[in-house]
Amino acid sequence: MKTLFLTCLLLLSIASFGKIWIVDNNVGSTAKDFTSLMEAHDGASAGDTLYLIGSPNNYKSGNNDVTNVITKRLVIIGPGYFLSENPNTQVSPASSYLTTVLFCNEEIEFAPGSEGSVMMGLIIRRIKITTNNIIIKRNLFVDGACPSEKITISGSNIFIVQNYIGGTGNGTGIKVNAGFSNIVINNNFILNYCYGCGGGIVSLNSANSSLEVSNNIFTGGINVSNSIVQNNIFLTNNIFSASTSIVRNNLHVFNSLPAGNGNTNGVSTTSMFEGPGSTDGQWKLKIGSLAIGVGFNGVDCGMFGGPEPYVLSGIPPIPTIYSLTAPAVGEKNTGLPIQIKVKSNN
Repeated sequence: MKTLFLTCLLLLSIASFGKIWIVDNNVGSTAKDFTSLMEAHDGASAGDTLYLIGSPNNYKSGNNDVTNVITKRLVIIGPGYFLSENPNTQVSPASSYLTTVLFCNEEIEFAPGSEGSVMMGLIIRRIKITTNNIIIKRNLFVDGACPSEKITISGSNIFIVQNYIGGTGNGTGIKVNAGFSNIVINNNFILNYCYGCGGGIVSLNSANSSLEVSNNIFTGGINVSNSIVQNNIFLTNNIFSASTSIVRNNLHVFNSLPAGNGNTNGVSTTSMFEGPGSTDGQWKLKIGSLAIGVGFNGVDCGMFGGPEPYVLSGIPPIPTIYSLTAPAVGEKNTGLPIQIKVKSNN
């Protein structure tokens, strides 16, 4: 697992060099380079970074049936989500959207040429990955108007980490196609209640690809093979299938886990989580939780455990201003005193 995370960090550092572009579609905004994702994609060079400023307007280009295809190595960063629910996030609570409310076909594709790309801090409907070496980190995935996979993977060396895959659970959370390897799905919340909608009762369908599935919280089942499944918490009695896999140190509220290897069935959710609070913060482990320290090598189970815990609101790993105080007028002799509170985010 350490090797996988080292690879993830290496990809991120390699992709972080280049020019920084501001993408802003707020009405009246002037300090910007572009107003949509694809306009920025077409104008940027491989290795550049696109900052999508929080806005109520969709940054996806075209109508809902048009897939925005990424064919360059880019870092695409938004400000995060649930920003008004959690403390010390951003001064502005506005998020960056690659989706609207009504449609299910809004899709972003990472295609050949985009190897080494990173997407984080955004609100997204669907992502399709058809190449290798992609990081999807700290994003919020929401439902469309019809059942569909939120993330479809057809590539190797793919990292799906610290995301909140939520909505109402309409459709499969993540689908992995056959024949790929080194796919890391760690520290996510993956919601799926869908029955009878084309494989929607599983959160993962690996079809003989090899995965590491660690420190997630599932409200749905999984169907994987040749994989490592560890330190997860399962909250519903959906399908659990993990053939020829290492299944260890997971918790399940029903009795679907294989016996032994530190797996525990029949656990109570009231004994694990902090409960009511922010949408994602409610899944923090409470003091005395039975999920504390019972993961493989003694880590906590769930999305806030392990070497790379989930980060509230998907705040990207760059410094953020979360408080700004300034008087309306200043004095000639003292100027305009401004108080700014900044924090780093790993």
